[in-house]
Amino acid sequence: MISKHISILIIAILLAALLAPFMLGRGPAWANPPADNTPIPKFTLKDPCALDANNLVTNGSMGPGHDMQHGSVADSWDAFVYDGVSPSFRWVGNEQIDPNGSQQIYSTDVFDAGIEQTVRNLQPNTYYMFRLGYSLAAKSYSGPNVRVDSIGRKVGVDPFGGTDAKSPNVIWGPDYFNGQAALNLPEMTMIFAARSPNATIFLRAMARDGSGGENRVWLDAVCMQSLPNFSTATPAAPTATTAPLVTPTSTARPSPTRASATRVAQAPSSPTRPQVVIRAPDTATPTVETSIGVAPAAPPRFARPDVTPSPSAPIDLGQGALGGTGVIMFTGGLIFFGIGIRLWGRIY
Repeated sequence: MISKHISILIIAILLAALLAPFMLGRGPAWANPPADNTPIPKFTLKDPCALDANNLVTNGSMGPGHDMQHGSVADSWDAFVYDGVSPSFRWVGNEQIDPNGSQQIYSTDVFDAGIEQTVRNLQPNTYYMFRLGYSLAAKSYSGPNVRVDSIGRKVGVDPFGGTDAKSPNVIWGPDYFNGQAALNLPEMTMIFAARSPNATIFLRAMARDGSGGENRVWLDAVCMQSLPNFSTATPAAPTATTAPLVTPTSTARPSPTRASATRVAQAPSSPTRPQVVIRAPDTATPTVETSIGVAPAAPPRFARPDVTPSPSAPIDLGQGALGGTGVIMFTGGLIFFGIGIRLWGRIY
């Protein structure tokens, strides 16, 4: 009877020992979050965030617009043309995500244009996050809108506050040419460090196919807030300046009629003295670093979705090599312990 109980106990111990490597082998996948990317922080603004009083973007809900050269643009926003012929701009009361309407950009031809806004009163070297909450791209053939993959959207930011969309200071997110409505997408979200009290955000629409129909893009719900939990960014390199070139006057040169030997003796004998004194050294002017990635530990320029860890082997032979060796030794010890008890029961 006792021998039977001992046999059951040994079998249970062996099963537990065999399952242990599979359970412990999952440890690295559970304990180590993906290090490829920094997850997107959550907005603290209330939904709809574009209407939150703490939203740093003015008229992020794309309320009624004002007339401009190429149509009407939502108040507090300005139009820009990145390339080619300008499309038409129109504030509309459809294809919106909040009650105040949306900004539409459209043309029967190809275009690359958008709207921009300079956000003011920021803290330099502090990280901020903004998001284009809703955007839709479609083509109309004298009827309902048809989703297509030939019309794209993207967002960008000039952390120095410039308003030129083609400036090298502008940091652009990825192109998004999926025909589905873009709602709170990571591709339409950016994290950046402000480099001055002002930063300009750009919402860009791109149409590649002008073969037929009308290319249309709607933009709505822009939200922006600071990220106080992020460390302060490394200050940007100062702008290099060149010493002014001063034209020497006749009074700066020794007069040929001046007989003061003492004043002549104090000056160097080199005839090129005026040029050495008044010109800056002939060295290359350092360029201004415009990337926000000056801080080694800075977050990415634009946020991406979390990377799902790939399934790992039952036993991690890399990071978990030592742990796997310990499990094997532990399992072997239990097996020999069980055999010893079994033999002891038969002998006595």
